[in-house]
Amino acid sequence: MAPTSPNTPSDDDRCPVCQQPTPEEMRWWTLRSHHRTSQGEVEYCAGGCGCLVLLVNGEILKALPRPPTAPTSTP
Repeated sequence: MAPTSPNTPSDDDRCPVCQQPTPEEMRWWTLRSHHRTSQGEVEYCAGGCGCLVLLVNGEILKALPRPPTAPTSTP
């Protein structure tokens, strides 16, 4: 991995879903829900950037990028 400056996030500092940099002080993933199914352990996680992932047995089954933000108008 190439060295980065403090102002340039490395690939490890980016969301694997949307590729947006996430500030160091922000938690990457927060477990929102988990339960067992006939397919195995299902987990729903939210990224610090707003992306959502669905994992089954630790493998990403579905990834949803963060919803787009509405443009703000200037007077």
